[in-house]
Amino acid sequence: MELSDDTLSLSRELSELDKDVLDFTAILDACNVDYVIVSGYVAILTGRSRSTEDIDVILEPLSETETEELVSELKDRGYWGMAMPLDEMYSMLNEGSRIRIAEDGKMYPNFETWFVSNDIEREALSNPLTVTFSDGQIKISPLELQIAYKLRLAQAADSLNGKDFEDAIHLYLTFEERFNTEQLETYVKEFGVENYYAELNRV
Repeated sequence: MELSDDTLSLSRELSELDKDVLDFTAILDACNVDYVIVSGYVAILTGRSRSTEDIDVILEPLSETETEELVSELKDRGYWGMAMPLDEMYSMLNEGSRIRIAEDGKMYPNFETWFVSNDIEREALSNPLTVTFSDGQIKISPLELQIAYKLRLAQAADSLNGKDFEDAIHLYLTFEERFNTEQLETYVKEFGVENYYAELNRV
């Protein structure tokens, strides 16, 4: 893996999950939908060995017409709404709900998708890290933001043993001395997770 300011280059063989993500994000790109992938898949993408059932995808808010175009493309490419028909996508996302999207007849992996709703999500969407593969590219949350966010989830769960803290450890150790420490510590202070960050530094 090679990390620059705004690009992470991966040269490894793609997993089936990677291919699923590339297929889904290709639809978003085709419809000119601005997105960013956050949470567990970011750790998996960068080498952490754990399973996941969903991929979290934040979208820039779309108009009703833009959403209808996206829904049409998703249907044409063989996707369905697991808990709610894709035709309900705009009303659900516009009211602050999320929709789970998967390939027809499948439950996993599914793409849990929602419109950006707070400053943290806006930061991820506005300053994504572009991941390049041999067969395409995707956009993920900045690593510094992702580490701090995972520490926040771990603190909320009051757990140093759960998957969120372990995801933070993986990202921290994998990219140690390559990410922006000053930016990471800024996020740590913003999220109020200094104690969990101190635990991370003891690993």
